[in-house]
Amino acid sequence: MPSNARSSDVSCLEMLRSILRVDGDKNYELVEIFLDFENAVPSAEEQQLYYIAEAVLQRGEDLIKDVTDYEMGGYSIRNSVRDDSDAEKVKEALPKLLPFIKRTIEYYEQKRRIEQLVPDLLWELTSGPLPLEEQLQSRQAIARQFARLIGFVFEFDSIRMARAQITNDFSVYRRWRNIVTNRVKDDEACVPEGINIAEFQMFLGEMNPMLNALRHGIELFVEKHSSMPIQNTTDSLITLINVCRFMLTSEMSLVRLSPATRIFSTRVLVGLVILYDHIAAEGAFCSKTPVDLRDVVRLVKLHTESPTTEALLAGLKYTTKHYLDPTTPKWVRNILDDKH
Repeated sequence: MPSNARSSDVSCLEMLRSILRVDGDKNYELVEIFLDFENAVPSAEEQQLYYIAEAVLQRGEDLIKDVTDYEMGGYSIRNSVRDDSDAEKVKEALPKLLPFIKRTIEYYEQKRRIEQLVPDLLWELTSGPLPLEEQLQSRQAIARQFARLIGFVFEFDSIRMARAQITNDFSVYRRWRNIVTNRVKDDEACVPEGINIAEFQMFLGEMNPMLNALRHGIELFVEKHSSMPIQNTTDSLITLINVCRFMLTSEMSLVRLSPATRIFSTRVLVGLVILYDHIAAEGAFCSKTPVDLRDVVRLVKLHTESPTTEALLAGLKYTTKHYLDPTTPKWVRNILDDKH
């Protein structure tokens, strides 16, 4: 929230936004706005937050490369110690494992950056007195950064999912520290001060750690602005979904998108649906869903190729919260299972 925003002003903005929010009966309609995900330039009002987000996103690009290169991690180092009771071998192997642990800590630090960044991005996208569509159009550069953040989250998690060795390396590291030092307090020697070990271990065990960070950031935003109805936030996600649908449907928009940006926009579209399913009480797969799931699936198939297509559709089924609910209509399962 801007430092110069008075609480009374904020309350008025929130009340006005609640009145002007998207009409639920029109949720399927395309929102005819072109968000320039490639070249949007921040206005003077957007610059400070834009460049804070840029630093997080640049770090994210480095971490995508790093987690991709992680591959087998410390497997060969762990495998060199056949018997943990051999303290000398453990002592020799432990320093070789340490660089992998430091890399993992960088992933966790990025998760914390995301949780801090998301509430500020959402404030800029949802708090103005304008209708949601106009607010997005007036904050093109912030919308671009939010979209890029979603893109990072799902790219990182898809790679991380195939790197079980990240969790294994840290488990072995902690065990070996105990063997070498025999002092529990030294077990956390390479973990920076301020990091909660239990929380860090939970992060390592998550299948989608960055998605959870994004979701948690949205929850923090909702908690921070408790006087703002949660529907303001879910309506913002629906509006962004319908903007992406428009951009991937309209010929006038498509000619402005490079092939890479079409794929990126499709990833963002899927990411927004997944986010919406986690945040909205009834999710994206209820009988009265405001998400045009048929069109989302159509656009995924239209703008991506295998294996990206299958990965995105799998994301809708397996990283969402409500898809497996018994109340999910059969037609929803059919379109995602290609039985329609």
